[in-house]
Amino acid sequence: MRVLAASVCCFSVAALAQEPAEPRQLDPALLGLCRSIDPAARSYCLHSIAAQGDPGGQAKETIAGMANQDPVLSDEAAKTYARLYAGAPAARPPPQPPSTTPSGDPTRVILAPTAFTRPQGTSSFNAFELGTLTFDHGITPNIALGLHTAIPVGAFVFGPTVRMSLPFQGGAVGLEVDALLFAPFVGSTSTYFVAGGGPILTFGNSDRYLNLGVLSYFVTSNGDGVIIPHAGFSVLATRGVRIGAEVWIPGAYGRDVSSTGLGRIGVVLWGVRLFGQSFWGDIALADLICDGCGGLYSVLPLGIPFLNLGVGW
Repeated sequence: MRVLAASVCCFSVAALAQEPAEPRQLDPALLGLCRSIDPAARSYCLHSIAAQGDPGGQAKETIAGMANQDPVLSDEAAKTYARLYAGAPAARPPPQPPSTTPSGDPTRVILAPTAFTRPQGTSSFNAFELGTLTFDHGITPNIALGLHTAIPVGAFVFGPTVRMSLPFQGGAVGLEVDALLFAPFVGSTSTYFVAGGGPILTFGNSDRYLNLGVLSYFVTSNGDGVIIPHAGFSVLATRGVRIGAEVWIPGAYGRDVSSTGLGRIGVVLWGVRLFGQSFWGDIALADLICDGCGGLYSVLPLGIPFLNLGVGW
Protein backbone atom coordinates (compact mmCIF):
# COMPACT_ATOMS: atom_id res chain seq x y z
CA MET A 1 0.00 0.00 0.00
CA ARG A 2 2.83 2.34 0.80
CA VAL A 3 4.40 1.64 -2.57
CA LEU A 4 1.04 2.26 -4.30
CA ALA A 5 0.50 5.55 -2.46
CA ALA A 6 4.00 6.73 -3.33
CA SER A 7 3.45 5.86 -6.98
CA VAL A 8 0.13 7.79 -7.09
CA CYS A 9 1.81 10.80 -5.47
CA CYS A 10 4.64 10.76 -8.02
CA PHE A 11 2.23 10.50 -10.92
CA SER A 12 0.20 13.45 -9.54
CA VAL A 13 3.27 15.64 -9.15
CA ALA A 14 4.43 14.75 -12.65
CA ALA A 15 0.99 15.57 -14.09
CA LEU A 16 0.93 18.96 -12.34
CA ALA A 17 4.39 19.73 -13.61
CA GLN A 18 3.26 19.11 -17.18
CA GLU A 19 0.32 21.56 -16.94
CA PRO A 20 1.26 24.90 -18.57
CA ALA A 21 1.62 27.74 -16.07
CA GLU A 22 -0.50 30.79 -16.64
CA PRO A 23 1.46 33.89 -17.73
CA ARG A 24 2.33 36.21 -14.89
CA GLN A 25 -0.06 39.14 -14.78
CA LEU A 26 1.27 42.70 -14.62
CA ASP A 27 0.03 45.00 -11.89
CA PRO A 28 -2.73 47.30 -13.36
CA ALA A 29 -1.36 50.14 -11.24
CA LEU A 30 1.98 49.75 -12.99
CA LEU A 31 0.32 49.94 -16.41
CA GLY A 32 -1.46 53.09 -15.26
CA LEU A 33 1.90 54.76 -14.68
CA CYS A 34 2.68 54.35 -18.39
CA ARG A 35 -0.18 56.77 -19.12
CA SER A 36 0.88 59.32 -16.51
CA ILE A 37 1.57 62.94 -17.48
CA ASP A 38 4.83 62.67 -15.50
CA PRO A 39 7.73 61.47 -17.72
CA ALA A 40 9.49 60.00 -14.68
CA ALA A 41 6.47 57.82 -13.90
CA ARG A 42 6.25 56.65 -17.52
CA SER A 43 9.97 55.86 -17.49
CA TYR A 44 9.62 53.82 -14.27
CA CYS A 45 6.73 51.89 -15.81
CA LEU A 46 8.68 51.15 -18.97
CA HIS A 47 11.79 49.98 -17.10
CA SER A 48 9.74 47.81 -14.74
CA ILE A 49 7.95 46.04 -17.58
CA ALA A 50 11.25 45.55 -19.42
CA ALA A 51 12.74 43.95 -16.28
CA GLN A 52 9.72 41.73 -15.46
CA GLY A 53 8.83 40.76 -19.00
CA ASP A 54 5.32 40.55 -20.40
CA PRO A 55 4.57 36.99 -21.48
CA GLY A 56 0.84 37.69 -21.39
CA GLY A 57 1.11 40.71 -23.70
CA GLN A 58 -0.83 42.99 -21.34
CA ALA A 59 1.39 45.99 -22.01
CA LYS A 60 1.85 45.44 -25.74
CA GLU A 61 -0.65 48.07 -26.87
CA THR A 62 0.45 50.53 -24.18
CA ILE A 63 4.13 50.32 -25.13
CA ALA A 64 3.23 50.57 -28.84
CA GLY A 65 1.35 53.78 -28.08
CA MET A 66 4.35 55.15 -26.19
CA ALA A 67 6.64 54.28 -29.11
CA ASN A 68 4.37 56.19 -31.50
CA GLN A 69 3.38 59.20 -29.40
CA ASP A 70 5.47 59.70 -26.25
CA PRO A 71 7.44 62.96 -26.76
CA VAL A 72 10.20 61.86 -24.33
CA LEU A 73 10.39 58.07 -24.33
CA SER A 74 9.35 57.09 -27.86
CA ASP A 75 12.78 55.70 -28.86
CA GLU A 76 13.22 53.78 -25.63
CA ALA A 77 9.68 52.42 -25.84
CA ALA A 78 10.30 51.23 -29.42
CA LYS A 79 13.44 49.36 -28.27
CA THR A 80 11.56 47.81 -25.34
CA TYR A 81 8.72 46.75 -27.65
CA ALA A 82 11.18 45.07 -30.03
CA ARG A 83 12.91 43.26 -27.15
CA LEU A 84 9.69 42.02 -25.54
CA TYR A 85 7.61 41.22 -28.61
CA ALA A 86 10.24 40.62 -31.34
CA GLY A 87 9.03 43.23 -33.78
CA ALA A 88 8.40 46.90 -34.41
CA PRO A 89 5.15 48.56 -33.31
CA ALA A 90 2.75 49.45 -36.10
CA ALA A 91 2.93 53.15 -36.92
CA ARG A 92 -0.23 55.10 -36.17
CA PRO A 93 -1.56 57.38 -38.91
CA PRO A 94 -1.27 61.12 -38.24
CA PRO A 95 -4.42 62.76 -36.84
CA GLN A 96 -6.82 63.99 -39.48
CA PRO A 97 -9.05 67.06 -39.33
CA PRO A 98 -12.48 66.13 -37.97
CA SER A 99 -15.22 65.39 -40.48
CA THR A 100 -17.64 68.25 -40.97
CA THR A 101 -20.68 66.36 -42.24
CA PRO A 102 -21.93 64.51 -39.12
CA SER A 103 -21.94 67.49 -36.77
CA GLY A 104 -23.29 70.40 -38.80
CA ASP A 105 -20.39 72.42 -40.21
CA PRO A 106 -17.88 72.70 -37.32
CA THR A 107 -15.72 74.96 -39.53
CA ARG A 108 -17.61 77.85 -37.85
CA VAL A 109 -18.86 78.49 -34.33
CA ILE A 110 -21.68 80.76 -35.50
CA LEU A 111 -19.88 83.22 -37.73
CA ALA A 112 -16.28 82.98 -36.47
CA PRO A 113 -14.04 80.48 -38.28
CA THR A 114 -12.57 77.51 -36.42
CA ALA A 115 -9.25 75.77 -37.06
CA PHE A 116 -11.07 72.81 -38.61
CA THR A 117 -11.03 72.61 -42.40
CA ARG A 118 -13.48 70.93 -44.73
CA PRO A 119 -12.52 67.31 -45.56
CA GLN A 120 -10.59 66.82 -48.76
CA GLY A 121 -12.79 66.61 -51.85
CA THR A 122 -15.91 68.07 -50.18
CA SER A 123 -17.51 71.49 -50.73
CA SER A 124 -20.01 73.79 -49.06
CA PHE A 125 -22.12 76.87 -49.69
CA ASN A 126 -23.39 79.33 -47.05
CA ALA A 127 -25.81 82.24 -47.36
CA PHE A 128 -25.48 84.59 -44.39
CA GLU A 129 -28.54 86.81 -43.88
CA LEU A 130 -29.45 85.60 -47.41
CA GLY A 131 -27.16 88.28 -48.84
CA THR A 132 -23.52 87.38 -48.13
CA LEU A 133 -22.48 84.19 -49.94
CA THR A 134 -19.48 81.93 -49.36
CA PHE A 135 -18.16 78.83 -51.11
CA ASP A 136 -15.29 76.60 -50.00
CA HIS A 137 -13.69 73.33 -51.02
CA GLY A 138 -11.23 71.03 -49.25
CA ILE A 139 -8.29 70.54 -51.59
CA THR A 140 -6.10 68.60 -49.12
CA PRO A 141 -6.69 67.23 -45.60
CA ASN A 142 -5.22 70.47 -44.23
CA ILE A 143 -6.10 73.20 -46.75
CA ALA A 144 -9.43 74.58 -47.95
CA LEU A 145 -9.90 77.22 -50.64
CA GLY A 146 -12.98 79.35 -51.08
CA LEU A 147 -14.46 82.64 -52.17
CA HIS A 148 -16.92 85.09 -50.69
CA THR A 149 -19.20 87.52 -52.42
CA ALA A 150 -22.50 89.32 -51.89
CA ILE A 151 -25.63 90.12 -53.84
CA PRO A 152 -24.58 93.23 -55.86
CA VAL A 153 -26.64 95.94 -54.22
CA GLY A 154 -24.75 99.18 -54.90
CA ALA A 155 -21.36 97.47 -55.16
CA PHE A 156 -19.59 94.42 -56.46
CA VAL A 157 -17.97 92.38 -53.64
CA PHE A 158 -15.71 89.47 -54.39
CA GLY A 159 -12.63 87.81 -52.92
CA PRO A 160 -10.79 84.52 -52.21
CA THR A 161 -10.17 82.86 -48.86
CA VAL A 162 -7.69 80.21 -47.71
CA ARG A 163 -7.82 78.24 -44.49
CA MET A 164 -4.94 76.05 -43.33
CA SER A 165 -5.12 73.63 -40.42
CA LEU A 166 -2.69 71.53 -38.41
CA PRO A 167 -4.57 69.02 -36.23
CA PHE A 168 -3.15 67.73 -32.97
CA GLN A 169 -4.39 65.39 -30.26
CA GLY A 170 -7.26 67.36 -28.76
CA GLY A 171 -7.85 70.04 -31.39
CA ALA A 172 -6.26 71.99 -34.22
CA VAL A 173 -4.36 75.20 -34.91
CA GLY A 174 -5.16 77.08 -38.08
CA LEU A 175 -4.65 80.20 -40.15
CA GLU A 176 -7.21 82.01 -42.28
CA VAL A 177 -6.21 84.43 -45.05
CA ASP A 178 -8.85 86.55 -46.82
CA ALA A 179 -8.96 89.20 -49.53
CA LEU A 180 -11.92 91.27 -50.67
CA LEU A 181 -12.50 93.65 -53.56
CA PHE A 182 -15.21 96.25 -52.90
CA ALA A 183 -16.19 98.15 -56.06
CA PRO A 184 -19.19 100.54 -55.70
CA PHE A 185 -21.20 101.31 -58.81
CA VAL A 186 -23.61 103.76 -57.14
CA GLY A 187 -22.40 107.07 -55.71
CA SER A 188 -18.68 106.72 -54.91
CA THR A 189 -16.57 105.24 -57.66
CA SER A 190 -13.56 104.47 -55.44
CA THR A 191 -12.58 100.81 -55.36
CA TYR A 192 -11.22 99.34 -52.14
CA PHE A 193 -9.12 96.26 -51.61
CA VAL A 194 -9.24 94.69 -48.14
CA ALA A 195 -6.82 91.97 -47.02
CA GLY A 196 -6.22 90.15 -43.76
CA GLY A 197 -6.96 87.10 -41.67
CA GLY A 198 -5.39 85.64 -38.58
CA PRO A 199 -4.54 82.64 -36.39
CA ILE A 200 -7.13 80.33 -34.84
CA LEU A 201 -6.83 77.78 -32.03
CA THR A 202 -9.59 75.21 -31.50
CA PHE A 203 -9.71 72.72 -28.62
CA GLY A 204 -11.97 69.67 -28.89
CA ASN A 205 -13.52 67.77 -31.77
CA SER A 206 -16.33 68.25 -34.26
CA ASP A 207 -18.97 67.50 -31.60
CA ARG A 208 -17.80 70.02 -28.99
CA TYR A 209 -15.07 72.60 -29.08
CA LEU A 210 -13.71 75.85 -27.66
CA ASN A 211 -12.51 78.35 -30.25
CA LEU A 212 -10.06 81.27 -29.87
CA GLY A 213 -8.66 83.59 -32.52
CA VAL A 214 -7.73 87.05 -33.76
CA LEU A 215 -8.71 88.41 -37.18
CA SER A 216 -7.21 91.59 -38.65
CA TYR A 217 -8.27 93.35 -41.86
CA PHE A 218 -6.80 96.44 -43.51
CA VAL A 219 -7.78 98.71 -46.40
CA THR A 220 -4.69 98.73 -48.59
CA SER A 221 -5.28 102.24 -49.97
CA ASN A 222 -5.07 104.12 -46.66
CA GLY A 223 -3.98 101.62 -44.03
CA ASP A 224 -7.15 101.86 -41.94
CA GLY A 225 -8.01 98.57 -40.37
CA VAL A 226 -9.90 96.57 -37.80
CA ILE A 227 -8.60 93.99 -35.30
CA ILE A 228 -11.12 91.47 -33.97
CA PRO A 229 -10.23 89.12 -31.10
CA HIS A 230 -12.93 86.47 -30.75
CA ALA A 231 -13.77 83.49 -28.55
CA GLY A 232 -16.61 81.00 -28.59
CA PHE A 233 -17.84 77.47 -28.08
CA SER A 234 -20.14 75.02 -29.80
CA VAL A 235 -21.66 71.81 -28.40
CA LEU A 236 -23.67 69.05 -30.01
CA ALA A 237 -26.87 69.09 -27.91
CA THR A 238 -28.87 66.33 -29.58
CA ARG A 239 -28.80 64.58 -32.91
CA GLY A 240 -29.36 67.33 -35.46
CA VAL A 241 -29.06 70.25 -33.01
CA ARG A 242 -26.03 72.11 -31.72
CA ILE A 243 -25.83 75.22 -29.58
CA GLY A 244 -23.10 77.83 -29.59
CA ALA A 245 -22.07 81.31 -28.62
CA GLU A 246 -19.19 83.63 -29.47
CA VAL A 247 -17.99 87.08 -28.51
CA TRP A 248 -16.25 89.58 -30.77
CA ILE A 249 -14.32 92.62 -29.48
CA PRO A 250 -13.53 94.68 -32.62
CA GLY A 251 -11.30 97.70 -32.63
CA ALA A 252 -10.80 100.05 -35.60
CA TYR A 253 -7.52 101.92 -36.17
CA GLY A 254 -6.19 104.43 -38.68
CA ARG A 255 -5.87 108.11 -39.47
CA ASP A 256 -9.55 108.38 -40.42
CA VAL A 257 -10.76 106.44 -37.37
CA SER A 258 -11.10 107.74 -33.81
CA SER A 259 -12.51 106.52 -30.48
CA THR A 260 -13.11 102.98 -31.74
CA GLY A 261 -10.23 101.02 -30.23
CA LEU A 262 -10.46 97.61 -28.60
CA GLY A 263 -12.94 97.49 -25.76
CA ARG A 264 -15.22 100.27 -27.01
CA ILE A 265 -17.74 97.81 -28.41
CA GLY A 266 -18.48 94.12 -28.12
CA VAL A 267 -20.74 91.74 -30.04
CA VAL A 268 -22.18 88.53 -28.62
CA LEU A 269 -23.64 85.99 -31.06
CA TRP A 270 -25.62 83.08 -29.64
CA GLY A 271 -28.11 80.59 -30.96
CA VAL A 272 -28.75 77.13 -32.34
CA ARG A 273 -27.85 75.27 -35.51
CA LEU A 274 -30.25 72.73 -36.98
CA PHE A 275 -28.66 70.28 -39.39
CA GLY A 276 -29.07 67.10 -41.33
CA GLN A 277 -26.65 64.94 -43.28
CA SER A 278 -25.78 67.61 -45.85
CA PHE A 279 -27.50 70.85 -44.83
CA TRP A 280 -27.65 73.21 -41.85
CA GLY A 281 -29.26 76.41 -40.72
CA ASP A 282 -28.36 78.93 -38.00
CA ILE A 283 -30.98 80.72 -35.94
CA ALA A 284 -29.02 83.17 -33.80
CA LEU A 285 -29.08 86.64 -32.25
CA ALA A 286 -26.42 89.35 -32.18
CA ASP A 287 -26.29 91.52 -29.05
CA LEU A 288 -24.26 94.75 -29.09
CA ILE A 289 -22.47 95.88 -25.93
CA CYS A 290 -21.48 99.56 -26.01
CA ASP A 291 -22.31 103.02 -24.71
CA GLY A 292 -25.56 104.11 -26.33
CA CYS A 293 -26.56 100.63 -27.48
CA GLY A 294 -29.38 100.40 -24.95
CA GLY A 295 -31.90 101.98 -27.31
CA LEU A 296 -31.56 99.01 -29.64
CA TYR A 297 -33.12 96.67 -27.09
CA SER A 298 -36.30 98.73 -26.80
CA VAL A 299 -36.96 97.67 -30.41
CA LEU A 300 -35.20 94.29 -30.47
CA PRO A 301 -35.16 93.05 -26.85
CA LEU A 302 -33.26 89.83 -27.64
CA GLY A 303 -30.87 91.32 -30.19
CA ILE A 304 -30.46 91.48 -33.95
CA PRO A 305 -31.55 88.28 -35.73
CA PHE A 306 -28.77 86.41 -37.52
CA LEU A 307 -29.69 83.73 -40.03
CA ASN A 308 -27.67 81.41 -42.21
CA LEU A 309 -28.47 78.56 -44.57
CA GLY A 310 -25.79 76.12 -45.70
CA VAL A 311 -25.37 72.94 -47.69
CA GLY A 312 -22.43 70.56 -48.16
CA TRP A 313 -21.62 67.94 -50.76
